[in-house]
Amino acid sequence: MMMQLNIWGEPSIKEAEYLVYHDESVPNKQWLLIGLLFVPKKEACILIEKLKYYRQRENYEGEIHFSELPKKFGGEFGAKARVARAWMKPYEDDLHEIAYFSALGVHRGSPAFEHKRFSRDFHAYNRFTAMALKAGIAWHLGPKGYDRLNITFISDAKDRSTSPDPGFRDNFEEYIPYRAELDSYLNRLEGKRYPEVFISDIKLLDSSEEDLIQLTDLLLGATQSALITASRRETKMELAEMVLRWQKDLRNLPWKQNYGLYRKFNIWLFPDEKGRPFNPTNYALENVLRNDQLSFLDQ
Repeated sequence: MMMQLNIWGEPSIKEAEYLVYHDESVPNKQWLLIGLLFVPKKEACILIEKLKYYRQRENYEGEIHFSELPKKFGGEFGAKARVARAWMKPYEDDLHEIAYFSALGVHRGSPAFEHKRFSRDFHAYNRFTAMALKAGIAWHLGPKGYDRLNITFISDAKDRSTSPDPGFRDNFEEYIPYRAELDSYLNRLEGKRYPEVFISDIKLLDSSEEDLIQLTDLLLGATQSALITASRRETKMELAEMVLRWQKDLRNLPWKQNYGLYRKFNIWLFPDEKGRPFNPTNYALENVLRNDQLSFLDQ
């Protein structure tokens, strides 16, 4: 492939700066979920202002955390849930055009999961976060043809459920940049179309002050509820049904999809029985809805 040249006859380098927001969830011993939100740095302010608008509309400034959503949308105490729903709907409509979401579900209950490779939970957590980042760059940003990618990686400082026990040091802040740059080098060494990746900064921030971390948590929580836990709480169920609807649409060929989420919203799992990544086909929420429908018909 011929390299493009600029007007001076020099190689033209296509660069981009992205903010990657990160969240994780451990719903049970069987599963670890990692969520990443890819946002172009120059467009982050647009997204933040949109989220702020829906907060102001409900006059609610508290943290949006999926696990803490109230039971109902109505009334004074339902404001948190109304903001969450208001964020999800424009994400479905158009915000996915500037914020790509990827969720990796690691099935630790799989016979192919190699527990012996990880002496501590945080070792597995860090490795799979790097794996999710590598796959997310390839899937969401690969078609853009970037030569160089500068990433600011942003995670929640106060809610690391896989943080090590006292006496053990988590190397998260050193490992993620090292592994991302190594994966980039190895991909290019193999002749794959993959950008040169630099993680210029890792920021551990308080999620209560960062709406884009909260949006990542919301998308990951709704994904978890659709895929694994299938909460029957009205608010969580409605948001999880949105994710289920998106996933059903994504099963269609790209030109037959209704939501335009191809390469913009993605859920994948690891490992299958052969130790490989795979796409989910069975959703806990789908089973719950099917059983509820059968129960209704039996009445």
